[in-house]
Order: sequence, then C-alpha cells, then structure tokens
Amino acid sequence: MAMIGAYDEGNFELNESYREIRTYLTINKNIKTILITSAEMDEGKTTVICNLAKCFAELDDVKVLLIDCDFRKRGVSRYFGLENTFGIADIVFGYKTKKECVKNIGGLDVITSGGVPSNTSILLNSQSMKDTILKLREEYNYVFIDSPPICRLNDACIITQYVDGTVLVNASKAIDSKVAKITLEKLNKVGSNIIGVILNKFKAEKYSYYNSYYGYSGYNEDKSKHKLFGKKRRKKIKKK
Repeated sequence: MAMIGAYDEGNFELNESYREIRTYLTINKNIKTILITSAEMDEGKTTVICNLAKCFAELDDVKVLLIDCDFRKRGVSRYFGLENTFGIADIVFGYKTKKECVKNIGGLDVITSGGVPSNTSILLNSQSMKDTILKLREEYNYVFIDSPPICRLNDACIITQYVDGTVLVNASKAIDSKVAKITLEKLNKVGSNIIGVILNKFKAEKYSYYNSYYGYSGYNEDKSKHKLFGKKRRKKIKKK
C-alpha cells in the first residue's frame, strides 16, 4: 500500500510517492491496462489517476493513454481543462475514430468520456468496448482507465473484468471498514485482479521519511536541530 496526498509539482515528497507507485506497477510487464477506482465518491481517484498517468508519461520511449470512463462526473476533462465533445463513447459506438478523439497533454494521450450513453452498463459490457481496449493495449505501453466509485455504480465491476489489473484509491480516515469490505467482495466476485491500494489524503508530517531526511541533510531552516554543526562539535574537530 502506498500513501499519497494532493499532487503538487513543487512537492518532492508527493512526486516521489507517485514515482514509487510507478515502480510497483512496472514490475509486472504483463500489466498494461489499469483501472483505477474507489469505493466511494470524493476519495481523490481522479486526481490520483491523472497525476499517475502524467508520471508514467515522463518515462522515455513509453506511450501512455488515459481514458475517462466516469461518464457522469467526467473528472478527467475538467482536471486537464479539455473539451468533452467527443470521447471514448463515440469511439465505441463508431461515431468517431480514435485519432479524432485523442488529445495530447505534455506527452500524455487523453481520451475523455464523450457523450453520456443512456445505459453505461450496456456500453461498457459490449464487445466493441472490449475490442477497443484490447486494440489500445497493443498501441500503448500503459492504458489507465478512470471509472465511477464501486459502491455507486456497477461500471467499475464491468471494466475490471477485461483489464490487466485494478488499483483501489482509499481516502485516509474517510472510508468505513464495512464499505471497504463490500468493495473488495464486489471485485472478487467478478474475478478482479487487484494489484494495489493507494491510501490518499494521508497526513504524513509526523511519519515522513523525507522530513527526517531534509532535517538531517541541512535543508531544515531551524539550525538548533543541527547539533553536528554546533560550537561543541567544532571544538572537538579542532582538538583532533
């Protein structure tokens, strides 16, 4: 289980957390299509998947695609400030081609949700959807898919059946243990390959390795904490 909070490009700790997760996910070379979901709303799954996809796109010679399959909330398009006129729904229905729908954001390819289908379960469970994901899997090194929370809709339970792995995002101190148990039971019933859990919104001030590292290496502005560089230490050095 990895622990992260809200993404900040100037925050070394959070960036390292995303890179740590990236390392775990790249160990198994057969894991190429990855569903990221959560048990409930507001656990931060869309923020996590957007920034994790960006983190993967930093790698050399790696093609990364992010697909928004949360047709009601459509958080990916809002996160990147993209128009959502056409998207994955239009590709699956044959209205538009992948080339017409994909948008590139700093080396990361993004396909928004597109039009809201009248029945998402039928769309996601269709052979056309499965074939689309399979084809995209061949074109990209990694395909990340965002979906609605598991306890709200059945969409994630459908998608998880034809992706290589599923990652759960849980908000620290926010999810009820009973809800977490129900979530796992739902995923297990459909044969989901759960490859990890990300604990989001975790306050790491007291436990952070990086805080200790910075204090040790001199980045901490409170000089009283740097006893190695105090007067007594300098006198000992002179005597030697």
